[in-house]
Formats: sequence, C-alpha cells, structure tokens
Amino acid sequence: MKKAIFAAPFTIEYQDAEIPSIGDDEVLLKVISIGICGSDIQMYHGKHKYMTYPVVPGHEVGSVIVKVGANVTDFKVGDRVSVEPQITCGHCYPCSIGRFNVCENLKVKGVHADGFASEYAAIQPCYLHHCPDGMDFDLITLVEPLAVGVGSVKRSHYKGANIAVIGAGTIGNLVAQSAQALGAGSVLVTDFMDSKLEFAKACGIEHCVNTKEIGLKRAIEDTFGERKADVIIDCAATRGSFLSAMEASRTSSEIVITGNYKDPMELEVPRIQRREVSLIGHMMYVREDFADAIRFLSEGKVRTDGFISQRFAFDDFDKAFQFIDEHPNDVMKAVVDIGSC
Repeated sequence: MKKAIFAAPFTIEYQDAEIPSIGDDEVLLKVISIGICGSDIQMYHGKHKYMTYPVVPGHEVGSVIVKVGANVTDFKVGDRVSVEPQITCGHCYPCSIGRFNVCENLKVKGVHADGFASEYAAIQPCYLHHCPDGMDFDLITLVEPLAVGVGSVKRSHYKGANIAVIGAGTIGNLVAQSAQALGAGSVLVTDFMDSKLEFAKACGIEHCVNTKEIGLKRAIEDTFGERKADVIIDCAATRGSFLSAMEASRTSSEIVITGNYKDPMELEVPRIQRREVSLIGHMMYVREDFADAIRFLSEGKVRTDGFISQRFAFDDFDKAFQFIDEHPNDVMKAVVDIGSC
C-alpha cells in the first residue's frame, strides 16, 4: 500500500508499505478519503508547536472496515465508520471523569502519531463510530470537524441562548449549525468575507453579518437587541477577534475559545472579574459529540451541500496544500480521495 508522510516543512513524501496485519482486538480500515484541516496546514508549514517530523497526517477520515480481528464483536466487514483520532491514557484524572479530550497525556493521530493518509490502517475498535449503512463518505469525512463544532457549543450554556460565532470558515460554520441543531435560541455568525457569509446563509444559519466596518459589538446589538449575546464563540483565533469578543461581551456573557491561537493574548482581567464574564477553553470533543455529529449529518440537521470545495487525488496530496496556500479564500473543505468502496 501507499502512504503519505510529512517529512519536513513543505515536503510530502510517499512510501510503499505492507498492508498492516491486525491483532485479535483490531480491525483493518480501508481509507476512502481524508479532509484537510487547519492543523494539517500548520504542520505542512512547519509551524505546529506540538508535532515532530516525520509523521503521516490525516485525522478527518471516511473509511470502511475490510477485516476484523477474532475478538471484535461490535463491528463487521463492510461497516462504514468515522474515526475518533484521540489517543488517551485512560487513567489520569480528566480521563477518569470522561474528559478524554483533555487527557494529561493526549496525543492525536495525524499530529503526534501516524494518521490516515494511507490506503489502509489498523486500529482498535474503541476509536471507531458506526455510521449508517450507505452514508456518503463525504459526510463521514465531515464528522470529525462537526464534532469539534458540537463540542464547542456544549462548553457553554447554549439552550435557548443568543450565540454569536466569530468566523464563518469551516469550523465557524459548523459551530453555528451545531448551535442551531442543539437548540440555541438565536445564532449569529460574523466574518469579514461576504463569500463565506453567503455560504453560511445557504447553510441555513439564521443571522450572517460582515463586521469589517461595523464591528462585532454593533453586529451583536443589532441582531440580538438589549439582551445582546449570552455566548460568544471565537473560531477566528486572532488578536482582533479576541479583543472584539471581550469588548462585545456583556455582564455574565460566556466566551468560548475554539480557534487555534498561535500567539499569547492580552487579557483584561478586571473586565472578566467585575462583569463576571466566563472565559472558557475548548479542546476537540468527547465521544458523545461524535455521536451527535453523525446523527445531525445523517438526519440532515446540518447542511453540507457545497461544503467540500475541492477534491484532490492521493497522488496530488502536495498540490492540495499548494492550492490552499495560493487560494485560501476559496477553500471551505478540501478533501483527498485515497480509495474507493
């Protein structure tokens, strides 16, 4: 089989390898497609703080089981599955209370350990989630990023809340759609790019506002009125987005940090203290978030028509990253087709 490896910044190499053998407690996956994530782009550029070369990338996976070990009873050949890429220790305190996403020894397949940019992969069933028979592999590939969105919303008191989402890119769009699917009161998504906001409208997001001229605070007041935003979710992860979220917060607002910040931010502690603003970190997802993501996609509660904006063959994996670098504003989700079912 063939696998792709990040060997160094801006360097993707292909290697031939044997199809993995599996143990009695493992299954063999045939990888159909992988999505390219913002963290993959950071790795390609050599700017990811927590990875080392070489590594096989890919953690957004659509796959099918082609072989099962003797002790595997919950999965069978032909099952379509999504893969939860977290590797956790299972014994630290966060793991003991079900917070596996913040395991003290957390690793992620495709970042800290080899991922799924390969034609086949052996894996334990504990990392897998059943998808409905016949579910489109494009939808299965979108389960992982949607689970990020679901997990982000669930970090807040979202039921019936006015929620403002900063950033209408892949994660911001999915966060906003997750908020609506989970039962938020009213949802606003903001961005500086009209094209992403138009796509957000097409996905059924209730309020979509360009804040380049009017700013986040004004957009929230115009949309939600005197009550303003109960929850602000920052998916943009820039100095401007953080300061805007702080400025736009009201007393008792919750600010959820979902975007992947690269640099330290200034923090106005008195505003948080005296206005009782809750600043909440968010990291990935838990298993229940994957289950919700699969349900929302299979039931059509999250709209994905047009979400996959580019497709690349496995042999053109490097061209996918070159395209994203050259046309960042034209990409919602790029997918690499690795196999077929």
